[in-house]
Amino acid sequence: MLARVAESLYWIGRNVERCEHCSRYMKVQFFSTLEAPMSQNKDFTMRSILFMSGAVYQSQTNLDESEVWQKVIFDPNNPNSLLNLVRNARENARGIRNTISDEFWKAINQWYLETQGLKPEKFSSDNIFLFAEMMHRHIVLVKSRLHHTFLHDDAWSFISLGLYVERVLQILRIIRSKISDSIILSDNGVNRPILQYQWTTLLMCLEGFDIYKKKYPGARSRRAIFELLLNNSAFPRSLKYTSLKLKKHLSAISVHPEGHQALKDEFDRIVAECLDFDEPENEEEVIQLVDNAYNYISKFHFDIEQLYFQ
Repeated sequence: MLARVAESLYWIGRNVERCEHCSRYMKVQFFSTLEAPMSQNKDFTMRSILFMSGAVYQSQTNLDESEVWQKVIFDPNNPNSLLNLVRNARENARGIRNTISDEFWKAINQWYLETQGLKPEKFSSDNIFLFAEMMHRHIVLVKSRLHHTFLHDDAWSFISLGLYVERVLQILRIIRSKISDSIILSDNGVNRPILQYQWTTLLMCLEGFDIYKKKYPGARSRRAIFELLLNNSAFPRSLKYTSLKLKKHLSAISVHPEGHQALKDEFDRIVAECLDFDEPENEEEVIQLVDNAYNYISKFHFDIEQLYFQ
């Protein structure tokens, strides 16, 4: 496989997964402002959405919702705007049509064509729910085509590797963002209703709220939340589950250039250190863990680029 083909496959996975998490975060955060605990904090929440999308904005000015949606969804100058992510996934797929399945290509192309029909000047907060549902529907179809219309060979492994690298990074970014939000909005825990609501939105941003209620009925503790999000090997959006999947797809790639084994060994060592964690009640320890893991996975991405794409 050519290096450019492997790189395109990898970035398809990363763009699709980033789009999924950013669009869900946008929806959950926006609709949280309609609930009583957060109704007075809409401006803060909109800034959180902008921050997660990587959009540039003036921190001291009042925000206009329509401008937020332009930056987060449509802005051609923001590489992480949702339509840019869809466009990038489609362009990477278009350049390697002979490597991917026809069904996978059609799913990505249909997604792109539907987003191209959106009119930025007519978009408002009233459209957020339908927009997020449309994105979710297409992402589910794209992932279904990935898992069911590919041979599970190197092409599938490179897309999946990119997908899980991005998932780890997004999980860590969302956890870090919501910890920061909870500290600021609750005045370091003084305002208990807002603090509890921030933990709820954290779970919802990672689609873990219903799972949490079933696993920990009647409870809403920080320890239980972080046990689920960091150490539960059966929850698909936990740090542990995602790290194990990432390792699996790295190992499944049949080409082993010099440095491959060293990268795997380092990954095993760092992940073992991160997952050997039993202080979910200590917020500072959780923050340190999240920051260390994020920095390592960012370095891991750089190492993958050097190993396979140069």
